[in-house]
Amino acid sequence: MDTLYINWNTSFPALTVCEMYNSEKIWDLSEQYFGLNHDLKIDDFVSEVVFFSGACVSCAKCERMECPSNFTELLTLFRTKCSQLLQNCRYTNFHFDCCEEFLPIHTEYGICFAFNSNQARSYMRLRRFGRIKQINGLLSLTLESQITHSKNDLVRFANNRATGPGHLKFDVSVDIQLHIHSSNDVPVPCYAGMIRETILLGSTKEIIINVMEVYNDDSVAQLPLDQRRCRFSHETTEWGRKLGIYEFYSYPTCIVECGLALEMKYCNCSNHFIAPAVKYSGGVTVSICDYYGLSCLTRHYEEMQSERKSCDCISSCEEPEYNIVYSSTEDEFESDKEVTQVQISLIDLPTLRYVRRSINTPVDLLISVCGIIGLFFNASILRIIEILFYLRELKWSEVWERI
Repeated sequence: MDTLYINWNTSFPALTVCEMYNSEKIWDLSEQYFGLNHDLKIDDFVSEVVFFSGACVSCAKCERMECPSNFTELLTLFRTKCSQLLQNCRYTNFHFDCCEEFLPIHTEYGICFAFNSNQARSYMRLRRFGRIKQINGLLSLTLESQITHSKNDLVRFANNRATGPGHLKFDVSVDIQLHIHSSNDVPVPCYAGMIRETILLGSTKEIIINVMEVYNDDSVAQLPLDQRRCRFSHETTEWGRKLGIYEFYSYPTCIVECGLALEMKYCNCSNHFIAPAVKYSGGVTVSICDYYGLSCLTRHYEEMQSERKSCDCISSCEEPEYNIVYSSTEDEFESDKEVTQVQISLIDLPTLRYVRRSINTPVDLLISVCGIIGLFFNASILRIIEILFYLRELKWSEVWERI
């Protein structure tokens, strides 16, 4: 444990906002898109595609009815855009454009909007520095410059003695699921190291958390991976580098990449939430599942969920720990507004943090060996220099004559 907290810079946690399924919205938009007299079974299909959760039961009915095949168009139409979803954003009472800081990110919940996320900022940098070219009918991404990152570049919304504990306020216009996590994580289902809150429209939600960060001594990076049993954010897996979905390693990103590999193994395609994020720069081609592919994913859903538990993913070396100190209930704040008011705050600046350091390094081994030699043989650097000096002053000609 480390308690020298006076000069610490604590980063505000990342927040990811994901829209939740709303049947009334689906019905209203379906009438506009498909007409008043459309088959109502189409609504079930659209719901399972737009808010895909790993299985699509209604996809099996597409052999008997005409199902929409352009999933990208469905997502554009039925998912709420950032400008409509988020409003009135304030960080420590400073207003900012919500969509400038809540950036889109590909997750297993679809495209969500993340605040203070290194993964989302990296995705937007690639879009700004990259250039999409059409060559022989193929889409390729050409980076205009090599993007490098330092640790200081990634620290955003720092909290210290000058700024005080940070607090973020924003309004949302639909039911959402809010995820609170570290800057390198992404939301994944069934991950215990992440805070999840379901927030319904018209309520007021306040969450106060504390944070316990992890500081890694320089000696930790010198250890091989199998000894320290954790990965730094720049140590992405080989499969992750080929996919190029996420730039930084974390346990949740590894799980997402492992899940995509299982989908390719069983159905030779991936769902329409993750597959579009593949960069195709590592020689890996991932096709987007149509409704036949989604039916295949549904048949193998239980097997893939079981195999995901044994994915070769280890924890990150830089995982902070977040705990809820206070979370308001739905009945605690009554509101008749057509938006949901959300406030996330740090209870105070942390005064403790974990420090991970290597107990024994190669330098420690050298010191120990030299100490043992000095103890048992009375050897030291001074003794070695003295011996070399005597050898140099020795009259070797007289020695050879005596021999």
